[in-house]
Amino acid sequence: MWTKIVRVLLFVCLIPAFAATQAAYTVTDLGSLSPTAINTLAQVVGNYNNQAYIWAFGRVRSLGTLSGGTISTAAAINDHGVVTGTADGAGTIVSTVSGFPNAQCSDLTQPFIWTEENGMQGLGTISVGGEFIDVLELYCFLPFEASGINARGQVVGNTFGFGSSYQWGFLWTSADGMTSFGGSYEPTFVNGISNKGQIVGQNSEGPDTSYSTSWKNGVATDLGALGGSVDSVSSSSLANGVNERGQIVGWSTVNAISLGACYEFFDPSNCIIHAVLWTPSGVISDLGTLPGDQSSSALKVNLFGQVIGSSGNTVTFQQPSPQVIGRPFVWSQANGMQDLNTLIPPNSGWVLNLATDINAWGQIVGSGTFNGQPHGFLLTPVNAFQLN
Repeated sequence: MWTKIVRVLLFVCLIPAFAATQAAYTVTDLGSLSPTAINTLAQVVGNYNNQAYIWAFGRVRSLGTLSGGTISTAAAINDHGVVTGTADGAGTIVSTVSGFPNAQCSDLTQPFIWTEENGMQGLGTISVGGEFIDVLELYCFLPFEASGINARGQVVGNTFGFGSSYQWGFLWTSADGMTSFGGSYEPTFVNGISNKGQIVGQNSEGPDTSYSTSWKNGVATDLGALGGSVDSVSSSSLANGVNERGQIVGWSTVNAISLGACYEFFDPSNCIIHAVLWTPSGVISDLGTLPGDQSSSALKVNLFGQVIGSSGNTVTFQQPSPQVIGRPFVWSQANGMQDLNTLIPPNSGWVLNLATDINAWGQIVGSGTFNGQPHGFLLTPVNAFQLN
């Protein structure tokens, strides 16, 4: 299958004219599904009524739950059709301290992987931090949530600390199992992983300093923010997505107020954030906002550098990250930031509210309303080769 994908992508790369004209999309109705991710084969995963689902070629079906569990949520899908997400159910906590045995939990919130062949399998969790290592069963109440998966089957995510904040990131591989990184009393938040194993997210140094971070081979790099480096009185930033080329997207504050100050004074006007793009060499660019908006945030970037996110005037400040409520956008180097609602057929009955993922073909999934009712959508470019 990978050979076919590579051949197709090579063919696309050799097309001489990536048109610089405005893109237009057709809309596929995904019904009640709330999509979270799409792969190169246009397989879509999402959630409905506390259950994870997969949509492929017009067919939707549940991914089920773990043994003894009742809830599952899908977070990401790779190009082999392997899904990761979070579910509750029976699971094992692996002790990371010699001399302390593993613990079994009847109801453990844990990451999972799902395949066509084997269905849903829980990955369990590990002891982190060491606060309660002598009573490992207490970790049965510590949830681990998956956020991304790459083509190698590597899974990343986060765990809530005992103080109800994200405190550690984790990486799971089939060879080495689960390991934690970052965290302790300064929260770490992990959002995604590229096919080359580059992990992106956010590190913190106390309540007033949160900075976007990239991890390569276990080494953390501070990506900085608009206006320079991050410190406790100037700015904050977060990385949400990364592609195989090492391009990273997320958001950064654009004024001289720290994210901690935003939480403390509850004044969004004093904490404007903008969608940003970091190059592989670490140069940061402000992607701006849609006309009339003051804030924006970038969520994902595909192989060809197309970016999706949200632009608006409402920012909800909930730990660990602010969320921009408004209009979904697609950004490219050629066309800049465009409101997705202006790129679909007029009078279609659709209002697009949120874009959640984009694949290499420029197909976008998200949520909106169709004739006033909540529906998921799949946007497909009318010009399949317009990847500028």
